[in-house]
Amino acid sequence: MRKKKILIVVDAPGPAEFILPVVPLLKKCDVKVVTVKDSPMRILKKYRPIRCDKKEDAEKIYKKFNPDILLIAISSLVLGPYVNNRFTELAHKDAKKNICFQDFCANHRWPMNFKMLKYWQTMLVPDKLAENYLRKDGYEGKIIITGNPSFDRFRKRNLVKERKNLRKKFKIKDGERVILYIGQGTPQSYKEDRITFEFLIKTIKTISDKNIVLIARPHPRDENQNKYKKLSQGVKILNTSEILLTDDIVPMADILVSMYSTNAIHACYLRIPVVSILLPNAGKKLLKRISIDDFAPNKTGASVGIYKNSIKILKEKMEKILTDQKFRLSIKKKQEKSFSLSGKLSVGKVADAVLKYAR
Repeated sequence: MRKKKILIVVDAPGPAEFILPVVPLLKKCDVKVVTVKDSPMRILKKYRPIRCDKKEDAEKIYKKFNPDILLIAISSLVLGPYVNNRFTELAHKDAKKNICFQDFCANHRWPMNFKMLKYWQTMLVPDKLAENYLRKDGYEGKIIITGNPSFDRFRKRNLVKERKNLRKKFKIKDGERVILYIGQGTPQSYKEDRITFEFLIKTIKTISDKNIVLIARPHPRDENQNKYKKLSQGVKILNTSEILLTDDIVPMADILVSMYSTNAIHACYLRIPVVSILLPNAGKKLLKRISIDDFAPNKTGASVGIYKNSIKILKEKMEKILTDQKFRLSIKKKQEKSFSLSGKLSVGKVADAVLKYAR
């Protein structure tokens, strides 16, 4: 009996990490991986992906492999190339199984994705909130809540050990507190990222505790990877570039700061305090483009939201995290409730959902 063919198409780091642990569980099928741009190519390199950066090349790859199932990520490349859309259209035209997986809530609301909803027969989503967004927006296909397989690994990670080793590696002294800034300076949001980072820098300069160590990690798709040093206004930034993946840096943080990011979700799973800065002319404006009013963990108290351009407010919240054990504990309890590490592994749920269509 011929093996069913699964074509996996991924165009961004988040979806690449989502699908990375799933691929080995699909071994009963003939699997081909296609990536768009550099960052997902690096993450999925052990599966020898085909790189496709042009829509016109998608049809050649699709026809040559002739898949039975298309397993495709919701695109986050707002400025293109819209390779994912072309693969989706081809699979729909051939009446093939068309499955989409979503690593981050409401990505489908970007205009280039919204028109694809009618083609995706099944959506694999990280949580109930993602399902609610899809139903609210009129999606009529099947929705399966699988969780995010890239988060399964947090069940096995030893935060205490990782933190100790990282702090030793980077010579972080006892009493020094690490603030980790996660950049979102993609081509479509670099202006908002700069506003947010400069706001953080101004705030750090007012914090009374001078034993602050700042780390600033650029987004993998940031076209200016060295900009934070120039924007730091004299605040020293610890160079951690020798560690490729930001995920591997997160355990050393006392506070993780971002507008919104997958690494902020990682920190919630690791029970590290998160501050989400959503200024009206920056993060809040970006979320508004896809009709989201807030970063989901802020709503449950699993992270601390900052919504006003007020150094005083941000300073008070950060100092409270650093000095108030009771406040940190309250955040941790809300993280444990919102980001559970119990139950069936997400990787198995995703694989089961895909293989069901391969029978």
